[in-house]
Amino acid sequence: MNLDRFSQKTARYVGAESRNNKDADRERARACGKGQLAELYYPDSSPSWALRLLNKDIHRMPGLTERLRQRGWRPTDRLLRRDWVQLIFDAIGPP
Repeated sequence: MNLDRFSQKTARYVGAESRNNKDADRERARACGKGQLAELYYPDSSPSWALRLLNKDIHRMPGLTERLRQRGWRPTDRLLRRDWVQLIFDAIGPP
């Protein structure tokens, strides 16, 4: 499978061959920086704008902020734990 640079980055997080399979997504979600994840969701945006858009998405999804906070997340956290990334994938969808 020939993957471009963006697809290769995404494959490390969610698996290129099974993006619609939640079990495969769950196995491949990993801890990462919030900026890294933002760049995966918004590859054509600048890093700062991508981060701003991801933060808006997180706050816009009903109940996502509350579920993240129950697991110890704070809006100022720069690193995302694996379980937080999984919650974001489940709410927004994989990048």
